[in-house]
Amino acid sequence: MCVEKTPWELVIDFHGHTCPDIALGYRVAQLAQREMGIRPAPDSECLVKAYTQSCALDAVQVLNKATIGRRALIIEETQHHIYQFHFTGTQEIHQFTVSSDVLDHLKALQHPDLSPRERQNKVLEGVQYVLTLEESAFCQYDKIPGELRKL
Repeated sequence: MCVEKTPWELVIDFHGHTCPDIALGYRVAQLAQREMGIRPAPDSECLVKAYTQSCALDAVQVLNKATIGRRALIIEETQHHIYQFHFTGTQEIHQFTVSSDVLDHLKALQHPDLSPRERQNKVLEGVQYVLTLEESAFCQYDKIPGELRKL
């Protein structure tokens, strides 16, 4: 019997562990799917530009099929959790900016002197926080005229 995995399970399998950054990427990737809708044409490709290189990008690669290997994922390191999504053949960029309050909350959960069990509990607390936070508090969404291009 074959049991289909959930999108979350697919992301965790690909990434190798659960962490708040993978939850950030999962949430952004799902929001992008919702806002972008279906592909405008069969040959249209999803391109993504990220302004940070973090675990979040693994979720984008799995859910949005924008992989580094196909040059559909462009990284410009500025250490800001800003993600832009674009279907080729369109003139619209969907931008998601994760709230600085969210990032500050996650940073506050990190303590170097915690035991392994306490650290794991903080990780799970961060994941739950990201996945259950009200969307308006999680990120800002903007549609921007323009397009992304492969490098």
